Amino acid sequence: MLLKADLHVHSNHSDGKSSVREILKSAISKGIEVISITDHDTLNGSLEAIEVVREEHLPVKVVRGVEISTSQGHLLAYGIDREIEKGIDLIEAVELVRDLGGITSLAHPFQFYRHGAIRLKFFKVVDCIEVFNARSLPIFNILSNYFRKRYRRGLTAGSDAHHKDFVGIGYVLLNLKDPSEIDVLNALTSGNCDFAGKMSGLLWRFKC
Repeated sequence: MLLKADLHVHSNHSDGKSSVREILKSAISKGIEVISITDHDTLNGSLEAIEVVREEHLPVKVVRGVEISTSQGHLLAYGIDREIEKGIDLIEAVELVRDLGGITSLAHPFQFYRHGAIRLKFFKVVDCIEVFNARSLPIFNILSNYFRKRYRRGLTAGSDAHHKDFVGIGYVLLNLKDPSEIDVLNALTSGNCDFAGKMSGLLWRFKC
């Protein structure tokens, strides 16, 4: 059984329009079974999601996440319990996340007008590359996956939703059953997962 994991979502803890509860409700209604709320430079969205899921016994797993605004581009970090300073050097941020036991992924690479990293040296230092971002142009997603394979990195994918209605239009497919957070992170870094999402109104699925 493949689990759908949307690993890039924003709530109203940063620049999103929807509350954490609204996002979780939308995710569940769309069959998303793993989610990471990756607000800009704050873990508050993820931490609230974990609390809500625990209190209300919701059928969705939450992976702690944050989108760090580094000086060379946006960087997704997963599995950490401490925020990283905004404006930090990207490579330094990667090292800090690793020290905290987490993993990193370049957010929407090549999409320079949304602060996506464009220099290839950064592809070599992160754990993963975001290979499908529903708000990126197809060519950027294609290039991201090409260099992900070239440098043998893991992968992430997500909707980059800033409103609950767009949750789930980009996701990773995990071959896991009842995974813990560390199970998800290991699957991502190993590249042992497929990904899918909507481009030009059509649903595409990609094999790794």
